[in-house]
Amino acid sequence: MNPWLVLFTLVLVALVYVVAPVISAAWSHYRRYRRLRCPVDGVEARVRVDAGRAAVGEALGRPALHVGRCSLWPQRLPCEQACTDLLANEAGSERHAAALAPTGRIRKILVPLDGSSGSESVLWTVGQLARVQGASVSLLRVATIPPPVLTEERVIAFADQESDRVERGEIAGLRRLADKLAGVVVETSVRFGDPATEIVDTAESTGVDLIAMATHRRAGLARMVKGSVAERVERATTVPVILVPYGE
Repeated sequence: MNPWLVLFTLVLVALVYVVAPVISAAWSHYRRYRRLRCPVDGVEARVRVDAGRAAVGEALGRPALHVGRCSLWPQRLPCEQACTDLLANEAGSERHAAALAPTGRIRKILVPLDGSSGSESVLWTVGQLARVQGASVSLLRVATIPPPVLTEERVIAFADQESDRVERGEIAGLRRLADKLAGVVVETSVRFGDPATEIVDTAESTGVDLIAMATHRRAGLARMVKGSVAERVERATTVPVILVPYGE
């Protein structure tokens, strides 16, 4: 047997079954945004590590963190990136705690709904959890920014007027769904824009303890091409996320 062929096979197996999973797990871990206090300015910042660089470094046994995005930029760009030490310590703590069940009390749960009946499947789980924990629930609908209404080149309703109309309709729908959460304090809100971005911003700006949402069961090529709002939210936030199969 050709020794070079054997060596090539061993290297290929190592890449597929050892290196690739390490890179994938590290990349998923590091591409989320994190909130921390800038060690230079002493103010809160929202920071994301260069996930690709960190994942490759970890696979090679030489993990090195470099800030890819920071909410204090461009005013603080370039900076010494002293916060990478804080991020490294946090990463170690997160991995140690990953296998531990959360013991803190849940006070507020954010529930994003996309307007379909399938997304409402999360409400039963949320209701049970909220009653046990004595938590309040915030129902969120992220809608598409509506264009102005035109007829014969004449503006009938401007975009902000359409947004107000859409928001009123969505709020009314969310309030009807709130009836499924009997005995739970429920608030409703509507935001416009990219769903994952708005969900993460809402969760982190309102201080929720948990995000609960339904997710599609995509697999293979469909998952690769379409992705999932839930997956994007998980990667971008430090708030715990609970997922319920869509439509069940």
